[in-house]
Amino acid sequence: MALDPDYDTSRCWAEIDSAALTSNLAALPVPPSAVMAVVKSDAYGHGVGLVAPVLASRDVTHWGIASIGEGRQLRAVLGGASAKHDIYVMTAVLPENASDLVALGLTPYCSDFALAEALSSAAITAGTTATLHIEVDTGIGRAGVEPDDVAAFITAVRALPDVRITGICTHFTAADATDGPHDAHKQHAIFARVLSELDQKWLSSITVHASNSPGILRVNAARHQLIRPGLLLYGIGPSSQLAGGSELPFPYRPVMALKARALLVRKLPAGTDISYSRTYRLPSDATIATIGIGYGDGFPRRLSSKGFVLLPDGARAPMRGRVCMDQVCVELPTGSGVKAGDTVILIGTVGPNSITALEIADEIDATPHEIPTCLTARVTRILV
Repeated sequence: MALDPDYDTSRCWAEIDSAALTSNLAALPVPPSAVMAVVKSDAYGHGVGLVAPVLASRDVTHWGIASIGEGRQLRAVLGGASAKHDIYVMTAVLPENASDLVALGLTPYCSDFALAEALSSAAITAGTTATLHIEVDTGIGRAGVEPDDVAAFITAVRALPDVRITGICTHFTAADATDGPHDAHKQHAIFARVLSELDQKWLSSITVHASNSPGILRVNAARHQLIRPGLLLYGIGPSSQLAGGSELPFPYRPVMALKARALLVRKLPAGTDISYSRTYRLPSDATIATIGIGYGDGFPRRLSSKGFVLLPDGARAPMRGRVCMDQVCVELPTGSGVKAGDTVILIGTVGPNSITALEIADEIDATPHEIPTCLTARVTRILV
């Protein structure tokens, strides 16, 4: 990701709105001290080097990542291994990487006793104490201790030297679905049962957390000591029902605006084939603008002949033909004044009109997470 002041805006770039980011943080139902900001995958493609300092300046001290490399990068962004910042590795980690976790002061989710043992050994060697959070599998199936095994697992881990359980958590698998409230409440009921069976004095000394973005919106009882917003921080709706649709108001504003330049504008006659494989032929004379973005920038090829851009006046211009590696063609409306060098919007707002990551995701049957996260390093991110 380019962060040099000499930004490359010759083709395409993403503007990261710091005011929208702080507004979204303030819109969450808990204070920043109770927020685990999920900044994995380069802050969902927004640029962790841009996003994390803004959130840290607003008193966020808990962070969710997905790898040791991301933890190392985040420590550097936040100014080193400061005790002020707790960084949680939210995915499974191999026991052989325990020493890296300890050296960086990272707290992994744990559902593998071999990892806990390795953390203990690494901590003894380093002369420190390792920390971990117990993950409970209440229905996602990819990780976590089975509910009936949690109490025994915790007892075994607590018996290990120089490793400390500082939290317990679970993860919702379908809280964003149409029947998400029912499914999420079922999962949370399992988690609540597990919690009720533990030593309550000990439980009160650790951190309990469960809610991702759709869980935050739909399961108030699951907020506990921490919530884990990802999409909400970035102003992306988890689903149409949860983005100002049928269920709830949605006070979260998109943080990213994806922009690109028109590199060529040409008038072409009827019958001209547009882009690769001749998948689109002009039915009549038209003005075609070639836009400087493509799947090499992470823009979805599945939007071929389906997507739109917003022109400077807010009009929607349809994409024609295949999205190429570096370019995409759009048909300009009659009388358009767009010329080479002008900026169009692929995600963002012009006046009352907008294109959102959720709209794009729905068009290509993707998760909204995929749209910003897949943008490559060739797209310069600029904090505005």
